[in-house]
Amino acid sequence: MITGVIKNQARGGTLVVTLPCSLYDLRDHLASIGIIAEAAKLPVSGTETIKVQLAAEEPVGALVLSKLEQGDTLTGLNVACQEIRRNCPYGYDEFMDMLAPPKDTGQDRFQYYQQYIPGPPSTSTGVKYLIEEAERYRMTMENYTRACKAAEDEEYEMPEDEEYGAPEDDWER
Repeated sequence: MITGVIKNQARGGTLVVTLPCSLYDLRDHLASIGIIAEAAKLPVSGTETIKVQLAAEEPVGALVLSKLEQGDTLTGLNVACQEIRRNCPYGYDEFMDMLAPPKDTGQDRFQYYQQYIPGPPSTSTGVKYLIEEAERYRMTMENYTRACKAAEDEEYEMPEDEEYGAPEDDWER
């Protein structure tokens, strides 16, 4: 989703990491170039001695990067990427259209699911916004799945005996 190039200018190490990754892996990767500070405290914009460059590997990554705020941390970004990946197992198209609806409604892949949205969009910003919107997307898809299941169950219900007569009435006499 996102590739990060992290340079520790104080110790001379460079790390290339793909997000999302395990939080333990992120910690170990940072330690490999001498960054022992918690990734939860490392801003996505870097520090004086630690330079961070982030690039999107796919369109959803670009959307994620466009929503980041100055105070967001590398760990927060990683968690947001994990949540998005977990809540979008079949692809990111509808999720991206939910966050940034296209001008042409004919191209809006999320429009069909509008009736299943559980609540209004997040008013947060940055990583918190991304995590809350990933959760809203998950709940929307769960609502849609429940509605489909209910419609399917209703369609395949057995007819009432009164309407079609009891099975004994179908026997020849």
